[in-house]
Amino acid sequence: MVDSRAKGARGEYLVRDMLRDATGLKFERVPASGALEYLKGDLYVPNQRNHYCIEVKNYKDSPLTDKIFTQRKTNNLIRWWKKVVQQAKGGNQMPLLFFKYDRSKVFVVTEHKPKETEEYLFIRFLNCYILLAEDWLSTEEVEFIGGF
Repeated sequence: MVDSRAKGARGEYLVRDMLRDATGLKFERVPASGALEYLKGDLYVPNQRNHYCIEVKNYKDSPLTDKIFTQRKTNNLIRWWKKVVQQAKGGNQMPLLFFKYDRSKVFVVTEHKPKETEEYLFIRFLNCYILLAEDWLSTEEVEFIGGF
């Protein structure tokens, strides 16, 4: 039996380390798994103005299938994206979702159109772009912290 909380934590550590390596920032897991009213999401840089509400999902199967068109209420990608968009609004942040599934690379979902890579998917009804996280982190200029 798979411990889903442990699997989720492994995903968060994986993405945390990717973000640390790519940015040099000291990303950490959010204490109490986002249960704090003033701090939502899964990852953040402590003591900084975080531009993004970052959610991380690590599941068995890919949420990115044709079922996105037919199972809008139950599709994980739709549910995850809507949740992080809502959380981000509450914290005056931008939504950012990282996900992976068994034996896959990590993907990122963002509302910003990539400028430096053409290898992405755009889902118009969700207004989001999906691409490999390593490509996004290595080619796009992203400001995670600081003033607006």
